[in-house]
Amino acid sequence: MTLTDDGDLIRGLGYVALYAAYLEEAIEEVFSEVIAVNGVRHPKMDRWQISRKLEHISQSLSGWAGLTDELARFLACIDPLRALLERRNLVIHARIYADPKTGDVLKPARSGYPEVPAVSADLYDLANELFAARGPCMNASMFAIPRYASSQAVHGAKSV
Repeated sequence: MTLTDDGDLIRGLGYVALYAAYLEEAIEEVFSEVIAVNGVRHPKMDRWQISRKLEHISQSLSGWAGLTDELARFLACIDPLRALLERRNLVIHARIYADPKTGDVLKPARSGYPEVPAVSADLYDLANELFAARGPCMNASMFAIPRYASSQAVHGAKSV
């Protein structure tokens, strides 16, 4: 569902947080499917940060024999997913200040990042991008990876 900017900074920030959580859930599903194909699961893996899980997904898919075109397309989505989650981190961990002289500003928590105008439209755009990014993840976890696993089982090929 595409959100429309209503001018509310805090509501926009809330959507960023919520839609990022939905994206992380979709990435977790991909991770679970990859783990199932690889056949290796350690309890500590469930506590990995999402960036580490994305790295594991990327390394695993890159090592699979006979990678399908649809999985190769998903593999190409991983770097943009990382960048999107990094943008989320910058916004979620930033602070919003009302400045009567310049307007609302977003002050990143990380040093070296400049203050920028806090614009609700930017937050809504980010939330919409986060929500849309779920699609490739859902396709990978529900269709592409199970199809790949089935084809490997039929052909008796080792997948990792």
